[in-house]
Amino acid sequence: MIAKIVLHFFVVAILVSAALAQEGPNRPEPKPVTLDSKTTAVLVLDLHARCHDPKEICSKLTPVVGKFLEKVRPADVSIIYTVSLNAKETARGEISEPLKRRQTEPIVYPDHNDKFWGGELHSLLQQKGIKTLVVIGSSTNGAVLYTSTTAARVYRYNIVIPLDGVIARTRYEQEYPIHQFTVLPSGASKQFRFTNLSMISFH
Repeated sequence: MIAKIVLHFFVVAILVSAALAQEGPNRPEPKPVTLDSKTTAVLVLDLHARCHDPKEICSKLTPVVGKFLEKVRPADVSIIYTVSLNAKETARGEISEPLKRRQTEPIVYPDHNDKFWGGELHSLLQQKGIKTLVVIGSSTNGAVLYTSTTAARVYRYNIVIPLDGVIARTRYEQEYPIHQFTVLPSGASKQFRFTNLSMISFH
């Protein structure tokens, strides 16, 4: 009897350890994507001058995103940045230096985690004939979560999330929004694809 009890707890312990070792429930695997350069836009969310501070988690992301944007520009893909409204026309509102923003790449200043707030972003995307959004930036549990959800559910854009192109302060804050994208109702979760920055190409 004692042996059975010990065996039971041993099996339970193994199962619990295996569950804890998982990256997260239904965590998507990154896969290569090839996108139409004319109908795709890269949204760079809130990677502005605050990211120059090494204490800010986004400081780890900007060099990686900068290299990605250098690959994007020759393909003539639209690049759009967002900055919080309260940082507009301040030094803090400048786009982070490693991104090497060009004057032809617009900035919008929504006063919300959801960057579609106010309508400017959607109007800009419509003018450009955009159907697919590559969403990168900080933070995964803030701007990325709310903006991507609205893009998919309200405006029916196709969404590409590079898993190494979004960042948050903790593992939970990083993993939970990714999980949410896989379970959105009304078929919106099917509009999401997950990849890595190095796996994105354009034609």
